[in-house]
Amino acid sequence: MEELDLTKAESGCGANSASVRLLKFWLEVGGNREIKVIAQKGSQEEQVNMWIGLMSEKGVKLVDKKDEKDKIVYTIFLP
Repeated sequence: MEELDLTKAESGCGANSASVRLLKFWLEVGGNREIKVIAQKGSQEEQVNMWIGLMSEKGVKLVDKKDEKDKIVYTIFLP
């Protein structure tokens, strides 16, 4: 399973935002697969949740969400 660790990069607005990084990752790895996304609790978590909600109309689905101390680990299906 491909993995995107959002905790290893600077978080912020614009090109470094979690939502933009998720879109770029989707383009890089392609669809029709599950991916693992690791986000910090707080801002990154909120951005990932919002992205999943907005992209659900495109077929993106939350498969699993685990709370691991200071991180949230998502399994997301990309169509």
